Amino acid sequence: MRKGKHTGFGPDVYALIQKAQMSEFERQRAVDAMRMAESFANALLWAREKVAVIGTWFLKPSVKH
Repeated sequence: MRKGKHTGFGPDVYALIQKAQMSEFERQRAVDAMRMAESFANALLWAREKVAVIGTWFLKPSVKH
């Protein structure tokens, strides 16, 4: 497991996982699950921003329906 600085969820969450009583395999699975959840949330935020950009393009006054 990487001991480097984690920035996604914040170092507090990763510190809690390190302190928890679990096997190294379970610890790795927990960190992987957090990374996957963070990736999913980032993808949703990206899609929401792209939909917002497309929506403002369609709502421009110069575009006539």
